[in-house]
Amino acid sequence: MISSLASIWSNHNHRVAALVTLLAAAWLLSGVLLPDNQGTGGEAGEATMTRPGASQRVQARQIRARSFITQVLVNGYTEANRSVRLRAELDGVITRLPVAEGSIVQRGEVICEIGAEDRQEQLALAEAAQRKAELDYAGALNLKKQGLLAEAAMAQQQVALALAKRDYVRAKVSVDDLKIRAPFDGVVNSRAVELGDFIRRGETCATVLDLDPILVVGEVAENQVGNLIPGGSASAQLQGGIPVQGTLRYISQQAQEITRAYRVEVAVHNPGNKLRGGLSGRLALPTGEIMAHRINASLLTLDDRGELGVRILDADDRVEFVKVTLVGDEDGSVWVGGLPHQATLITVGQEYVSTGDLVQVEMIAPEQDVDSASRPDDIPLGPVLMPTAEQHPAERGNQR
Repeated sequence: MISSLASIWSNHNHRVAALVTLLAAAWLLSGVLLPDNQGTGGEAGEATMTRPGASQRVQARQIRARSFITQVLVNGYTEANRSVRLRAELDGVITRLPVAEGSIVQRGEVICEIGAEDRQEQLALAEAAQRKAELDYAGALNLKKQGLLAEAAMAQQQVALALAKRDYVRAKVSVDDLKIRAPFDGVVNSRAVELGDFIRRGETCATVLDLDPILVVGEVAENQVGNLIPGGSASAQLQGGIPVQGTLRYISQQAQEITRAYRVEVAVHNPGNKLRGGLSGRLALPTGEIMAHRINASLLTLDDRGELGVRILDADDRVEFVKVTLVGDEDGSVWVGGLPHQATLITVGQEYVSTGDLVQVEMIAPEQDVDSASRPDDIPLGPVLMPTAEQHPAERGNQR
């Protein structure tokens, strides 16, 4: 038998196989005989805390409550700040249309022009009549001073002068009304007449829109309208993913008869009239400010009673289930209320533990959230407003 073992050991391949078997056995026994009391971390700054009796490992991180702007979300659409139909003040034939549909116009610019006919001559006649009445009145005044003119005759000259001034004003207004002008800076949205058309007094010549600022309007339910902040910053996401921000400038004092909701208007700066009226979108209206936590939406879970919450750790690394309320969402994350100001949130392994379990904790670095900019007082065309927050990084490993 000894000779057989010697012959086996003399074989090189057999020696290698025996050594590998011994090393594997030693490695396996080391995991059983030697307890794992030393925590290892995958990255610098991470630490695994081992508790006697803890069997399940989880990852967790510190989170702190931050300021969050609560909002009411409503469907809305863009609308012109002003929309005016330009109507004719007198009858006549359209002789000139100097501005095309869709053109940007300045206040006072001619949109439509009506044929003058004999109105210029009537204006000249009225001007001459006024001049004669002024001369007659001046002569009568000299005679009265000399005592050569009775009071009745003087009053008649005053009436004649007043009538002449009235006729001149009428003739001048009639000539001015031949040109229908833009009442403000805007856009000629449509024209109702063409060259040669006969237009009557009160009929529409064209429609002019004021699109800067442009309005984003919507309706807020009666149970939410009382929380709105007039004059506060608001935001909207328009069709095509266009983000805008502006000011809540108007809240109706009377509910709509059919919907029982209240009209609201957000004014948005619109240089160059880039935004058009009638774009649908989603309005976010500010209602106040609270303290909340921003977490990944996948960490939300339900307890046995179907209540929404998250799992956190207490000071002894025991699992707790805390009910939360959703107050907002943002880019795959959610903002929740109901947690302590500072909490240790389980981020990995929460589905394998239950309330009261003692666990081994591997702390990870806090999320690096980008603070949103301060809310502006003006109305720049820019991104949708995000919650204002202040970062408070902390690592639980430094507190132990």
